[in-house]
Amino acid sequence: MNPRILALLLAGLPVAPACADGLPADGKLSLSGFATFGMARTNSDEAQFVRYNQAEGVDSGVNSGTDSNLGLQASYKFTPELSATAQVLTRQYTSTHYAPELSWAFLKYQLRDELSLRAGRVVVPSFMMSDYQNVGYANTMMRPPLEMYGLAAIEHIDGADLTYQRSFGASTVTAQLAAGVSHGKLFVAGGGGSIATIRAPLYALNLALENGPFTLRLSRLTTELESRDFRMLNTLTARLRQAGFAALARELTLVGGKKISFSSVGATMDWQQLLLQGEYGRRQANEPVYIPDNDAYYVMAGYRVGALLPYYAHAAVWQKGRSVTLPANFPAGGALARRVDFGYLTAAEQHSDLLGLRWNFAKARALKVQIDRLRPTRKSGGLINGPADGLKHPVVVVAFALDAVF
Repeated sequence: MNPRILALLLAGLPVAPACADGLPADGKLSLSGFATFGMARTNSDEAQFVRYNQAEGVDSGVNSGTDSNLGLQASYKFTPELSATAQVLTRQYTSTHYAPELSWAFLKYQLRDELSLRAGRVVVPSFMMSDYQNVGYANTMMRPPLEMYGLAAIEHIDGADLTYQRSFGASTVTAQLAAGVSHGKLFVAGGGGSIATIRAPLYALNLALENGPFTLRLSRLTTELESRDFRMLNTLTARLRQAGFAALARELTLVGGKKISFSSVGATMDWQQLLLQGEYGRRQANEPVYIPDNDAYYVMAGYRVGALLPYYAHAAVWQKGRSVTLPANFPAGGALARRVDFGYLTAAEQHSDLLGLRWNFAKARALKVQIDRLRPTRKSGGLINGPADGLKHPVVVVAFALDAVF
């Protein structure tokens, strides 16, 4: 996708009205969309700053691919109870060019006033901002904190979810149960970069309580993550079998599937001019696998001054443990030990602080300027293509974005 197209959309061209002229007069079909045109650069060429699972990042050269995207959505109401929705999202993700993907595609049936069922492709409710994390205008920050939102690689599933929502006085309770299978791609940064396809049957439970300006949310998902073409990992496990460590090879691999769980809790307070938001999450292997157990969190505070919203956030991710124990006779040093221990069983860790300003300069339009200071504490943190021993100094990211919904 040409970034100039995004710029034209954000300039306020009558894209939606032009489409609306051709819509049926019965009002059953509705079209909408969102767009972000972003530019970013860092103060270092030693590694690249990316959103999670992106194949190409940004360094000291200005790049628009990190944050720019375009989403188009269509909904059709067959009856008061039955409707269909589809959303196509175009962005740079696991490839180095813009590519469209089907992010939502479901039928929704309203079983009762408080109970609804969706079947098709739905977003996994892993985080507080899961439903709208790619909609720049809907987020205070330019991007969800990478430390937290990088813990769960699965964005959507092909399956169904059941949502119950009911009000009790001034409070509203929402319970969502989702189940299905995710098919996707995982970008592997090492060795020049490669793509592994993943299959992940999962179920997830999301609970939310809203009362006035306060929201509390709890989420839990369990999946069996499988990949048969993870080239670098498959090469390593083959070498381990040849060296006499077949049991260790079986523990590291994703072939056959490995059970992993993710839990998170989040809260927001949006009261008058003050905005507070935070989440805490944990990813944990339920059986031996190369993926380390990680914890992460972020906290954000903002204060509205008219159309301006300055904000600050702090985030961190660190290793909580590992599910694989190296055999007693496994070598303590050498290339093989380094690839297994440091390369796979040791997690990347980092802390970050960000300072930003959001300006709602027009209806459904916002301009954001944000500065992130990343401090890798193990490996290169969330950066990719860094030095073999990891990045040893902080990296500053400067970015701006124009957001729109239409």
